[in-house]
Amino acid sequence: MTSHKDAITNLLSSYSGVTTLFLEDIVRDVDIGVHDFEIGIPQKVRFDIYVMMSDIQNPNNDDLSEVLNYEYLIDSLNDVLSLGRFSLLETLANRLLEEVSSPSSVKAASVVITKLEILDGDGRLGCSMTKIK
Repeated sequence: MTSHKDAITNLLSSYSGVTTLFLEDIVRDVDIGVHDFEIGIPQKVRFDIYVMMSDIQNPNNDDLSEVLNYEYLIDSLNDVLSLGRFSLLETLANRLLEEVSSPSSVKAASVVITKLEILDGDGRLGCSMTKIK
């Protein structure tokens, strides 16, 4: 499985450094799943999102306009969730991955989605996707 750590390693082999923006441990109630008992019953789902840009971001004037504003990660999540119901975690992860990868400065991104209420505290169940442009 390719992870955001693998993506960083791949980018470092091509560039002199990498800047990673991330949004971790954000939990939303999401209507997702293919089973009858899941449909119409929102579940707690955790999102971890990582985007990597080539090189080290070094704003000359310490100004937000000189960098990619990490708040776009929250906006991207909210935009994708507003599209409606998803049956598969893979579909949701792919849509979110495409959305957070859209800025031209993003060279790679990873999305990890975890259903928090499925296994009653005995492990985790989820989906992870990584894209390198």
